[in-house]
Amino acid sequence: MRFSLPFRLAGLALLIAFVIAGAAWARPGPDQPVPVRSLRAIVGHYRTLTWTYERAAHERRTPTSYTDRRTTDRGYLQWAIDTWTRRSYLAQARALDRIRRTFRVTLPATPRLHGRLSDRVAYSRRLTLRLRKIYPGHVTRAFASARSSSGRATLRLWQRRSAAAALALLRHGVARPELPPSLLEAFGCIHRFEGAWGSNTGNGYYGGLQMDVSFQRRYGHEFEARWGTADNWPVWAQLTAAVRAYRSGRGFSPWPNTARFCGLL
Repeated sequence: MRFSLPFRLAGLALLIAFVIAGAAWARPGPDQPVPVRSLRAIVGHYRTLTWTYERAAHERRTPTSYTDRRTTDRGYLQWAIDTWTRRSYLAQARALDRIRRTFRVTLPATPRLHGRLSDRVAYSRRLTLRLRKIYPGHVTRAFASARSSSGRATLRLWQRRSAAAALALLRHGVARPELPPSLLEAFGCIHRFEGAWGSNTGNGYYGGLQMDVSFQRRYGHEFEARWGTADNWPVWAQLTAAVRAYRSGRGFSPWPNTARFCGLL
């Protein structure tokens, strides 16, 4: 039996429609419930964030009964997610306040608890990078560009990283001292004639003030122990070592030529 061309085309269109409909039915749609296992994982994520920030702030860990690991009640699990999310938000605020007071640094402004996903991802990433530039003092390009399989997974990735960075900084970081503005200005001028803050050209001198290893160990021993040579130190640590040398009675003599260019000798 032969069919006309319009009839065959109509049949082909109907077949394609059935295939598309079947594929759509097989995929999880936006109205399909999130698996219980995924809800439990989100509860665990925000609980761990809360505890990490509480450790950073030297606070007692919020207790839990772990009911979320046993229940299949979606309403309860959503309540647990909301509760632990709020707790992590408040614990983060307390830990970051401690970092601001201890290290006298400016940190990114915190977005609203339930703000746009893109804003929260950007904030968690900026916060992580800011904290890691204080301790351990550097960030690799691969670390800074990390992403996950989805926007929400990327958010959780950077939330975990920011909490870990806050804890590491408060455990191992060195508090930034206040330095006299006049000396900061003087060493800023010397730096302009010396090299980049991350300079390591293989000539035995390191960082923005071109300090050799013996100088680093004498005036920045704790920085050298934590970060290695001065090209890996935060700028403030390099300046601190220089100010210590100045105050020891050496003045600007370790930088005779560049100090002369700056009118300091």
